[in-house]
Amino acid sequence: MVDDHGPFAGYHRSYVNDDYIRSVNEAGGVAILVPFTEDEEAAREIMSRVDGLVLSGGHDVYPLLYGEEPCRQIGPVWPARDRFDQLLLAEAEKRGIPVMGICRGCQIINVAHGGTLYQDLSLDKNSFVKHSQNQDPATPTHTVEIQAGSRAARILGRTEWVTNTHHHQTVHQVGEGLKVTGRAKDGTVEIMEGIGETYLMAYQFHPEMMSINNDQAKAIFTDFIAAAKGEKA
Repeated sequence: MVDDHGPFAGYHRSYVNDDYIRSVNEAGGVAILVPFTEDEEAAREIMSRVDGLVLSGGHDVYPLLYGEEPCRQIGPVWPARDRFDQLLLAEAEKRGIPVMGICRGCQIINVAHGGTLYQDLSLDKNSFVKHSQNQDPATPTHTVEIQAGSRAARILGRTEWVTNTHHHQTVHQVGEGLKVTGRAKDGTVEIMEGIGETYLMAYQFHPEMMSINNDQAKAIFTDFIAAAKGEKA
């Protein structure tokens, strides 16, 4: 992304929040930052060298990708990153590499599978929960109801959990090959799982922020790292 302030405004930078790095490493993995590039061959080469892929949060997904014009409430978009993330996802799925999507990552997985998004939760007539909380990032703020027997329920050890929430877009029509296994009390999609054999978990909330002091959030990363190592859950 482009730095928009300070003495080096305008510089392009590749980074993620430390919470992602910490969460992966504490779960027994070794976090490697995949820098943004428009060189598709370089991106494919990177994917040949990793065991798991975390698609992180960030910009709103470009609405033309799912056949919609941008609404008034949409935030900044970055179409080139959308293409990059979709390429990484496609390579991971082709190679059978476990994938976890967080916030925007959940949304890009859905769009890549042919689904759509609510560009803003105000456009979802059923939504009443405040999903962009003004709290410490690690603070749980709303309930998620989790489908019994799902992988998410096994990971978390329960069918109801209170999570954090920091988003204004969410899944609308669910993409092919995905199933919803967690929803907020207003029906907002919070967890999706792939229905195929390859590990694919998508979370609308931010477990990497919560894992600093929450055992269930830690378990989300432990499960992902186990899958990346080829261990059975």
